[in-house]
Amino acid sequence: MDASSADLATGAAAAAPESALEELNQLALRTVARARHRARVRIAEASPAHPAHSGHSPDAAGRPTTGPFAYDGAESAPPSDVAVLPGLPSWLPAVLGVLRGSSTVLRPEYAADGTIRDFIVVGANHFELSGVERGSYDFLGKRLSETRPGVRTSGMYDVYRAALDRGSPVSSDTIDYVDVIDGVLQRARLRGTVTLLPDEGLLLTNWEPVGEARLSRRIQERGRMGWAEWDLITGRMRWSLGMRELLGLTAPPPEGVPLEGDNELEDAARSVTSAKDIAADLFTVGRMIDPADMPAFVEDMRMLLAGGEVPDRELTVHVGESTRRIRWLGHAQPEGAEVPESLLFAARNVTGQEELLSRALSETERLREEAAAEHRVSETFRRALTPPLGALTPPWLSVSAVYVPSDSGVGGDWYKCRELPDGRLLLAVGDASGHGVDAASRAVQQRSALAGLAYTDEDAAELTMALGEVVYYGGLDTTATCVVGHLHPESRVFRWASAGHPAPVLVRDGVPRLLEAEHGMMPGVTPHTPYAINDTRLQSGDLLLCYTDGVIERRGMDLDEGVAALLAAVGECAARSSSAEAATDCLAASTLLAQEAEDDATILALYLS
Repeated sequence: MDASSADLATGAAAAAPESALEELNQLALRTVARARHRARVRIAEASPAHPAHSGHSPDAAGRPTTGPFAYDGAESAPPSDVAVLPGLPSWLPAVLGVLRGSSTVLRPEYAADGTIRDFIVVGANHFELSGVERGSYDFLGKRLSETRPGVRTSGMYDVYRAALDRGSPVSSDTIDYVDVIDGVLQRARLRGTVTLLPDEGLLLTNWEPVGEARLSRRIQERGRMGWAEWDLITGRMRWSLGMRELLGLTAPPPEGVPLEGDNELEDAARSVTSAKDIAADLFTVGRMIDPADMPAFVEDMRMLLAGGEVPDRELTVHVGESTRRIRWLGHAQPEGAEVPESLLFAARNVTGQEELLSRALSETERLREEAAAEHRVSETFRRALTPPLGALTPPWLSVSAVYVPSDSGVGGDWYKCRELPDGRLLLAVGDASGHGVDAASRAVQQRSALAGLAYTDEDAAELTMALGEVVYYGGLDTTATCVVGHLHPESRVFRWASAGHPAPVLVRDGVPRLLEAEHGMMPGVTPHTPYAINDTRLQSGDLLLCYTDGVIERRGMDLDEGVAALLAAVGECAARSSSAEAATDCLAASTLLAQEAEDDATILALYLS
């Protein structure tokens, strides 16, 4: 081959990855456009057709001098970044001025039938929910749904209504807030607290951004790993420090330095992220990939942009003068969405893994001994969590249980069945979060705690609340779920409480159904959480089943499908069973519990003859 032929071949090889990246970039641009369109439509559909209220001219500090927004009612002027309507308590501006994040004071607006229709903003600080600053008077006197429809679509309204209903502060789980602000899509992940001011009939809200769940630099360096998130709605790419180092990406420019400044700084910023140029990220990483791995990378990215998942891949990247072997995985969110809103990535440098594996093999015996010891501990926990059940005093009652461990071994499932001195029968099923020996040890703690609490003569709701305090104050950042109940033999009424747990199944006249009930919060989330009592009257021939989520959750299966599979299996087994033991034996032999599962599964059965 002459020199000119070699140059042509080299040029063609270089052009092929560029062409593949350009094609992939066009697909990414279309996906971003669709994600943004869907977000705008979702927000627009939630926005009521109400005219916006007119504003009033501010003074030099940004406060209105006349009209309904003029500040009065305090001895001193409020902070310049706080505004309230007249007639509110004089201490409210000071509170709004010291709260971090976006804080507002809301007045409920009721419909003719007494239901909550909307909320009027009567006080605010200068922080927007998305984290940017705004004029503190922008929303005063206006309906919340008119100015920020994203509040309704995000689920914040549910938190506001809950605070009104309970009459006590309500803290939210993480909320994904998306809204259109001045024509631009904004997004933030928030947690907040909503407090009712009972004397005024107002709500005080405070929303703060959730900090990134980031790994420490030391862990990422030692593990040679990192993560990244591509937000398709805003176009932003977030890189962890470990991922930057893994791919040799420079740090972003200092805050406040414009991208159009120094060329070197601009190139550094584009190599890390660009909110407006998607290709800056895609091409920067794509050009590092070895041409031999490019087709597989493009195919994997296509799968992610279509809402799929990349479980585990390896590819070679060229970082400066070095060559690295990277193992990575990707996941589109929300799961199962036709158009994803964000893509999550995790990667690890596995270069030289063979050498590490060779050294690890020298410790095989030690690892084998550790595995054997863990197996013995697991068996001890399993016996403690799933003890044999004896005969009950009422001859018309029989009880039985079945436990199926997960592929990884013991987990957090537990059950309890005991006759109490006052004649009641305690029935409980629980699931401590996590897997392995740690989860099993927490399960033993929860089961033992309930065993002691059961003799306090409290009802199921009080026992569940007390068990929640045990979990919350246990010193570990963990949660659990459980169903706790008492069967009263003389009335055959099952009085029970649910703490974030799947509803029990009742089979009557051969027909299985989920018991309708009021469910409470998972133990461990907050202290002193109250629970409601649910009453279910049983009769002869009834089969009652309490179970854990491992029975209905399977990889690749929708939760509704899992519930349907449970009801079908229970219906078949109940038709040919005349005792609790026969029912659990039948379920243990069915395909319901025979499938591979990531979580352990437990069923506690009670039969009335």
